[in-house]
Amino acid sequence: MFHYDRFRTGATLASAPSTNNQMWRFATGSFVYSSPAVSDGLVFATSYDTNAYAIDEYSGQQKWSFNTGSVIFSSPAVANGIVYFGSRNGGILYALNEQTGAEVWGRGYANYFIASSPVVADGKVFYSSWCSASCFQNGQFVALDANTGAVVWGNATLPSAPLSSSPAVANGRVFFGLDDGSVTALNETNGKAIWRVIPGGAVPIRNALAISYGRVYIGNANKFFALDEITGTTDWSFNTGNSNSTSAAVSNGVVYFGTGKGNVYAVNATTGTQIWVATTGAAVSSSPALSLGSNMILVGSNDHYLYALNATSGVRLWRFVTSGPIWSSPAVADGRVFVGSDDYNVYALGVVAPKLQATVFPSTTSLKPGQLSTLTITVTNGSAPQTGVTFVLTSSAGGGFTQPIMGSPGLYYSNFTAPLVSSTTNTIIQVVASESGFLSGSAQTTITLIPFPPLTVAAAPSPTSITPGGEIVLEIRVTNGTSPVTGATIFLTSSAGGSFSSPTDGGNGNYTAIYTTPLQASSPTVMIQASKPGFSSGQNTVTITVNGIPNLTNLKVSGIPAIFLIAGIALLFLVVLIALVARRKSEPTSPYYHPVEAEPPSYASRPDFGEGLSSRFRSGLFTGLAAIGGS
Repeated sequence: MFHYDRFRTGATLASAPSTNNQMWRFATGSFVYSSPAVSDGLVFATSYDTNAYAIDEYSGQQKWSFNTGSVIFSSPAVANGIVYFGSRNGGILYALNEQTGAEVWGRGYANYFIASSPVVADGKVFYSSWCSASCFQNGQFVALDANTGAVVWGNATLPSAPLSSSPAVANGRVFFGLDDGSVTALNETNGKAIWRVIPGGAVPIRNALAISYGRVYIGNANKFFALDEITGTTDWSFNTGNSNSTSAAVSNGVVYFGTGKGNVYAVNATTGTQIWVATTGAAVSSSPALSLGSNMILVGSNDHYLYALNATSGVRLWRFVTSGPIWSSPAVADGRVFVGSDDYNVYALGVVAPKLQATVFPSTTSLKPGQLSTLTITVTNGSAPQTGVTFVLTSSAGGGFTQPIMGSPGLYYSNFTAPLVSSTTNTIIQVVASESGFLSGSAQTTITLIPFPPLTVAAAPSPTSITPGGEIVLEIRVTNGTSPVTGATIFLTSSAGGSFSSPTDGGNGNYTAIYTTPLQASSPTVMIQASKPGFSSGQNTVTITVNGIPNLTNLKVSGIPAIFLIAGIALLFLVVLIALVARRKSEPTSPYYHPVEAEPPSYASRPDFGEGLSSRFRSGLFTGLAAIGGS
């Protein structure tokens, strides 16, 4: 995180480069005021161009970027695989996945901008913000849960002024500087104020506080101060000549800081006595970084240079020029130094990482779809086999790869499965080998992909012309150009309707299907498609003429010949007609004639049309149906 850790001491055990050799330069879209953070082989940087970037530490290649929609001053902090930083777009603090840049969570307060750099400690993220307009208070002290973004406490103590200072955390306390010149210590757990002091008058304190040796080291535009961590009382002050002080680096009993007059000071951490001073060519806004592994101070200047100074004497060891002022604080890691510049770039200085050397050889150089070729991959660091390598394998024509496995040091294997192709194709297999501390190596090979042999379909209808509803026998033959193909799947369609029987396989590439033509005159085109695993599908079409009087003998409805249905309906109608005629003949011709044995009519009731008719009708109907059944 900014100035290395939660104490903001700016000191790391890592070594710095012994020369100003440039490894790489990464271009952003605007000023890089913030300071990089280095973790897990990645350099994280934010830019005034509204983006946060993840850059490969060794190659300088972008891994991902994340756009916030507003400018970014906040330097990133990285912990437990999550990158934290603030933006001015409504004062949102973002938490992103370190490897992918995907947003894990974001939390903000409208009109409260974040210029401070968050600090991560004890499962919490602490930051400050300042009011841009129409706020009910000057700024905010905030603590969030580092995993979820839930508010642990916010405004448990109301700030006395806006805040842009980056907090530090030590011994259960969180320390902030404010624009009214005050320094506040809050309880880390509940956010309640422990003490508040104004060490140097109403002069804004906007840099980060450094905590070491039981003291809080902080500067304003007039002086540099050492405050008692427990009480806030001033232990000593150092006159900077009425110029602004940067955040301090502290270690081995020495405090290092820069000033607006272009000086870099080393003072005794206990007494504030000057040990040495080094001068740059312009104001120093960059906070010094201390490489304990190299006993070196690295600091940027507005004169466009990054300086490397001996930490004991202040003697300049080397300097590196950029094309703009350097406000960014350097980050030292893995024998290298990383820093941003107002020339829109992030720079990496140090020894260029060695490059992996890779080769790849296929066991088979010609494949049909679905066939395998074993890729043998070798990886060295230029002189010795390399273990622990990760791979990215691609094929220009598609296909699949198994995860490479190591057979012996520097020797890896992966199986390539050929994809389906329609024509002979040469696919380029590329292997990219990567390992932390090395530049990625790559190798290529070519495999020829051969398509499945195409199926040839021949079809002959018999007959070629028929009346509507007639049946056509389709004689189908499937070959692969020369040899018959058995076991093919035949799919049939017609442009004018009709129906097909299930094709039968007669063996030796011969298939038969029955096509029942539609009832209307037409010229249907029948498409015959054949497919089989291991072959490209084939198809053919035949055209049939359908005209004349419909063939009712062959026409079927729900599997029943249509002529039988018509005959049955006609016979049923005839039976009903006979039954009605028989009833009419059996009725008397005069309404006044009644046989003696007949019951007298009851004229008071409605005429009985249903029962008399229905009994005779049923009798005649049953007789007729019995006759049909007998026939």
